[in-house]
Amino acid sequence: MRRRSTALCDHAAMPNLRFLPLALLASSAFALVWGGHVLLQLHGPPVAASSATLSEHEMEQINAMAPQDQVTRLLERTINHHKGAADEIAKRTDGWTGKIHSTADLQTMTNTAYFSDDLRVRAAALEIWLAEYNLRKNSATVDELIRDAAAGGDRKYFLLSNLGILGNRGVEPEKVFDALALYVHDPDPATRAAAINGLGLLGTESTIAVLLDVFRNDTSLDLRERAACNLADSGMLSRELRQKAVPELIRFSQDPALEGSTRKWVFQALREITLQNLGNDPVRWLSWYGAQTNRR
Repeated sequence: MRRRSTALCDHAAMPNLRFLPLALLASSAFALVWGGHVLLQLHGPPVAASSATLSEHEMEQINAMAPQDQVTRLLERTINHHKGAADEIAKRTDGWTGKIHSTADLQTMTNTAYFSDDLRVRAAALEIWLAEYNLRKNSATVDELIRDAAAGGDRKYFLLSNLGILGNRGVEPEKVFDALALYVHDPDPATRAAAINGLGLLGTESTIAVLLDVFRNDTSLDLRERAACNLADSGMLSRELRQKAVPELIRFSQDPALEGSTRKWVFQALREITLQNLGNDPVRWLSWYGAQTNRR
C-alpha cells in the first residue's frame, strides 16, 4: 500500500481546534477529545505509532535516491529508532564517502543524533561525519591524521576529533589512544581541548583514567568541565564504562581542597552516572558506594 506523504498525514491528523470548547482548550488537566476518542497526553511512557520498521516500499525509494538524500532519510529513521535504519547506514557509509556534503539540515540532524541517549544513534552520526569529511576507515587515514597533528597548525580540533571517531569505529583504537594522550598536557589549551574531545569520541575504557586526571588536575576550569561532561554524559562511553569512573569521583568528593566549581561538577557527574540523587554530601556518597560494594 502506498504511503501518503508526511505533510498529508500531518494535515489529516490535525484536529480543528476552533470547534473545541474554550474551557477544554484552556485546561491542561483534560485530555483532548476529538471524534469520540481521547487523545494522548504528553506524559507517560512511549506509545508505538507504527511498526517503526523500514518497509520494502521505503527501501525501494531510498535505493533510488542520491547519496545525500539517502543519508538524510536513513539518519532521520535512525534517530526515530526504525529497525534496520542504522544497519543501512553502516552498509552504505563507504559508498557515501566523498559523495555527500554538509548542509544546515544535515548538520542539525547529525548533532541531534550525536546527543541521543542511544549509543547506536550516536555511532551513526560518527559514521556520517567520516563520510562527509571524506575520511576512509583504515590505518592509512589514522597515520595521516597523526602526522598532520604533529606538524602543528590550527586544525588540531578537526584532526584529533576525527582520530577519536576512527578509533571508535574500530580503526587502530590503541594507536589512536596513544596519539590523543600525547596532547592532553600540551601547553596550548586549545590543543588540550581537542585531545579531550577526541578521547570522548574514542570512548574506550583506557580513556577513563586520562579524563579523570584532566578533570582533577587541569589548570583550566573549562577543560575540567569538558572532561567531566565526557565522563558523565557526552561522548561515546557506554553507561557500563562510565560506572568505572565512580570510585575515583567518590574519592574526589572527599578532598576538602578541591576547587569549588570542580567539586560541583564531581557531584553532578556522580548523579548523572549513577542516577542517584544524594546531593553534594560526600559522606552520603561514600556510604552509598560502600553499600553497593558490599552487595557484590
